[in-house]
Formats: sequence, C-alpha cells, structure tokens
Amino acid sequence: EILTKILNKEKIKAEKITKSTSGFTNQVFFVDEFVIKLTNDSKTKQQLEKEISVYKNIKLDNIPKYISSGEIEDYKYLIISKLNGKPLYSFWHTLDRATQKDIVSKVVCIIKEFHKQSADFLDKEYMYEDFLSWITNELVSKLVKLRELGIDTSKLEKLIVKDLPKLFKDNNYGLVYNDAHWDNFLYDNGELYLIDFDRVVYAPLDYELLIFKTMCDIPDKFASDDDWQKCKIEDYDFIYPQFKAEYPELFDKNTEKRVKVYQFNYLMGQAIKCKDEKWIKDLIEKYL
Repeated sequence: EILTKILNKEKIKAEKITKSTSGFTNQVFFVDEFVIKLTNDSKTKQQLEKEISVYKNIKLDNIPKYISSGEIEDYKYLIISKLNGKPLYSFWHTLDRATQKDIVSKVVCIIKEFHKQSADFLDKEYMYEDFLSWITNELVSKLVKLRELGIDTSKLEKLIVKDLPKLFKDNNYGLVYNDAHWDNFLYDNGELYLIDFDRVVYAPLDYELLIFKTMCDIPDKFASDDDWQKCKIEDYDFIYPQFKAEYPELFDKNTEKRVKVYQFNYLMGQAIKCKDEKWIKDLIEKYL
C-alpha cells in the first residue's frame, strides 16, 4: 500500500515489482529500472536519511544514480537507479585468480575515490572527529558488560589505558564507506559498482579496514543466506595483502594494531549480545 502511494506520488508506472531478499536495514524493492528503499523505523530512518545525503553530495561514477526521496505517512523512502550487476559474493568462487585480482584492483580504486570525497554534509553524530574518545568509550562500555558476565577485564583495562592514546594520537581522517564487503560490490561485464551507504562516517581512513579485513579473515561473515556456503578462505586470503600493496598510503606503522582494536570492539559487541562465553573468551585471548 505504501509502495503504491510512493509510485503514485513520483508518477512511476510499474510493470514489475519484486522485493529484495538481501539487505538488513530497510525494505528494498526493485521496480522496473529503479530501486526503492523505505522504512518507518526511527533508527533506520536516520540511516536512510544519511544515505540520501550521500547520494546527493558525493560525486562518483561507480554508484547508482539518485532519482528522488521523500516521506509518505510515517515512511521515509529513497529511489535510485537499478544496476544490472551481481554481488561479488554470488560468483566470486567461480572466478580465476587473475580475474579476482583485477576486481580487487578496481575495489582499491573505488575506495580511494570515496576517501577523497568531502564529509561536510554528514550530521555531527556521524563525525568521529575525536576518535580516541569514541573508541575508548566503546571499549569501556564493553568492559562493563563483560564484568557483568563475571569475566575478569583487568588485563584489557591496562592495555586500553596504555595503548589507545599512542595508537590514536595521529590519524588521517576522511569519509569512510565503512561497509566494504562483497555483498556491496556489484560486477557487470568488467564494471564494478558500490552500493548501500547507510554506514558512512567521518573517521580515521583506516577504519575502512574493519569490515574489509573481517571479511577477508571470515569470508562468510557478511554473505547472504544464499551465498555463505560458497565462501572458502583460499578465495579470500590474498585480498587483504593485495589491497595493502595497492593502497600503501592508507597504512602506517600503527595501522595493523588499530585494525585489531576495531575488530575487537566490533566482534566483542556481537559476542556479548549473543552471550556466547566461548566466543567472548576467544576474542579476549586473541586480543591480549
């Protein structure tokens, strides 16, 4: 009903409508040559508003074209052009290594161009300008929850106090895509496209490596229900070294240590939410 109202408002006559089976944030519909994202949830409305701002403000060739956006009743919506490509996850395992490496080079180019874009349009809540304070608060909140679960956090506390000020003293900030896994890259006849911009933030540029390296370490982590069983480590273990070699300016002497902090914070949040004591203890042991 809401989709029909949106189509009427935008004067779009739809011949074929299908609902996407992937995506975790909004309801997504394919309407002929358009993609329509919509939500009435307060949290995802904010994320969709940010994505709308991204489409209106960044200038990149390898993303869908912004068509329109607005609100109907309590729903917010975004309309963009539909791309013909398929997610890399769906066929990555079928490609030869030379083709895989060529695609990784294209990924590097797209991410580099994204990092060059201005972040001035972002709302303040997505501007992590004092990243040391932000990541410290994130980790301290995790320690509180760990103690509530009866887990000794004394060694972690010492590491946080000792290491974080040094690791995050000097960072190169910029616009970070923050969701660089193979479900968000579409490939079509040699062309690569980037989609989904609801996680974009202003942060240290190497924060980009959180999701990207986690995918390389745990290939099925972000894959859809249809694709996760196709993910084999041997198809992913070369990606991060190649990315690092082709984007050396993203890395400094502390980058790898910072990435471990990013991953620990991210994965620990999920482990705590799941109340998975074994996973929690494994993450702590690995981090220490």
